[in-house]
Amino acid sequence: MKKFFKAFIITLLLVLVLFFGTIVFLLLKNHISDPGEFFDELSNNDSNLTFLLLGVDSLKANEAENTRSDTMMIVNMDMNTGKTNIVSIPRDTYTSIEGYKKQKINHAYNYGGAELSLKTVNNLLGTNIEYYMTIDYKFVEQIVDTIGGVEVDVPMDMQYEDPWADPPLKIDIKAGNQNLNGSEAIQFLRFRKGYADADLSRAKAQQQFVSAFLQKLKQPQSLIKAPVMMVSYDKYTISNIPFAKMLKSGMNIRNFSSENINMTTLPGSPAYKNKVSYFFINEKETDTLLRQLGLK
Repeated sequence: MKKFFKAFIITLLLVLVLFFGTIVFLLLKNHISDPGEFFDELSNNDSNLTFLLLGVDSLKANEAENTRSDTMMIVNMDMNTGKTNIVSIPRDTYTSIEGYKKQKINHAYNYGGAELSLKTVNNLLGTNIEYYMTIDYKFVEQIVDTIGGVEVDVPMDMQYEDPWADPPLKIDIKAGNQNLNGSEAIQFLRFRKGYADADLSRAKAQQQFVSAFLQKLKQPQSLIKAPVMMVSYDKYTISNIPFAKMLKSGMNIRNFSSENINMTTLPGSPAYKNKVSYFFINEKETDTLLRQLGLK
């Protein structure tokens, strides 16, 4: 049985929105099941895209033992302006899961995949989010290697080893600015033990990775590798987002920048309940935040 969580930021929401608009249509024709619906969606005036982003250690929730969503984020994008709001949901958030007792929100993925995870988030927050995107951490590793690494300011020496993990986990990264390859990026994103305030500082480190990753993606030498990235996308992601919405975002690639990304975490605090550590959201502050961001 797996003894550790496989942590990673799935900043790769931006792989999809940035590259769909740059890939030749014929390369992607298998993604369009209804051409009429595709062009209707492409021509409408709705510029908003909101979805739940899930980072998991396996896309096969029902086949992999104890698979849970390690990263959960609400992503809200204006596809015309590139303005993006990302709200991180701590994986230990205490909530009700339909058909199960109250527990950590990341368990929902193991019970019912992305669909139950999305329903759980909507029930917790009072939102009505329609779409989800689920990404296997292997996608992160492959894409980072494809674009030649990502430059990150590592906040501390990161050292941790778990030979019993599946696969075995060994993290050894020095503090400071450095260009992380795919394997190192996964180590950086999986590291948890050394942060003073656990998930909250870890979320900030993951958010730093988002901005650095985005800037690297927009470089010309990365853009020309879009077809290679599509192979990884098909293999390691599952989403119910209409392809036309993704394409519209890609067509406005120049509007997306780190300055246009607002990142935050659900308001709340960690505490123990029945000797188990959870994250309890502040309902009033959370409601205010979601309304400010136009998510309610």
